[in-house]
Amino acid sequence: MTATLRPRKVRKGFDPSKLAMAVWTALVLIFLFTPIGFIVAHSFNKGNSLVIWNGLGTKWWGSLFDSSVTLRSLEKIVGISLFIYLIGWIIERAAHLRPRRIRSFAGPLGFIVAVIVVGLQTHWYFDLFVELNIAPAMRNSFTAAIGGTILAVIFGGLAGVGLARTTAWWSKAFMFMIILILVTPEVMDAVALNGWFVRLGGPFSHDTWRLNGGILRLWVGYSLYTSAVVTLIVRARLAGLDESLEEAAADLGATPTRAFFQITMPLISSALVAGGLLSFTLCLDNTIIASAVSTAGSSTFPVYVVSSVKGTVRPFVAVAAVVLFAITMAALGFVYSVLKRSGESTTQIAATMTGT
Repeated sequence: MTATLRPRKVRKGFDPSKLAMAVWTALVLIFLFTPIGFIVAHSFNKGNSLVIWNGLGTKWWGSLFDSSVTLRSLEKIVGISLFIYLIGWIIERAAHLRPRRIRSFAGPLGFIVAVIVVGLQTHWYFDLFVELNIAPAMRNSFTAAIGGTILAVIFGGLAGVGLARTTAWWSKAFMFMIILILVTPEVMDAVALNGWFVRLGGPFSHDTWRLNGGILRLWVGYSLYTSAVVTLIVRARLAGLDESLEEAAADLGATPTRAFFQITMPLISSALVAGGLLSFTLCLDNTIIASAVSTAGSSTFPVYVVSSVKGTVRPFVAVAAVVLFAITMAALGFVYSVLKRSGESTTQIAATMTGT
């Protein structure tokens, strides 16, 4: 009779590597989120210094927390949000679209539009950015980010389509150049662009058609590296799609231009939206290039913050930082939502972001 040998249980001893990794993770999270919490808390500081806490207050937020308008504003926000959501539901039913195809975007879009409309009516934005003459810096930040994003989407989208639909010898060299743009230190880009704009002169040295020359510099400087991001996302989106639809359109007599706008453009629309929003967030908080190429009258908010750190920083700077942080997080969340519709897993989303 053969005896059955049971596997002997091995007692797991103390593993110092796991403890070290847990401590390291905790330290990273603490140093990552504590400064953010510090800024959010001091945006409600009643005092006049970002370092000294003087009690909880909302004076820096202007009429946003004014009790006389808060209740009426909330009623308007809810009403406008529900109205836009209802319009989306009607369009969805009338066009017989897939369930919740439009409503999934109508809800967040309605809330954003409602906040903007009510904010303009109640002068939230005027009161919020009038302090310390910070309104021009915020306006320049958004103007530069929007212009740089538009250029990045146009040139990056076309470059992504070209890389995905060609096997010519120059495609590898062009791809190497795109990667080189992403890995080049921003300090080198900033210094090079500053000297290059001075050498070019023309619209880059003075105002043209009521457009500040510094803003034009920011558009070009931002778009140079954000277009590389859009290129990789569009290329990755098209690389996983069959070319049969485009070939069928050509066989039916469609011109290349018509095939591009009716076939290719809808296929890459999600990639363009995701790349555009990601470019916008990268442009909005860029500091190195903005500080090197901006001129008088075109200084952005990040440059303003860096220059004010040397002196006494008032809590209002934290308010503006919180607003920009909220906008950035909202844009990144929308980017993730769009990429999630293009890829069914996190791995596919990461592959799209890296262009692989």
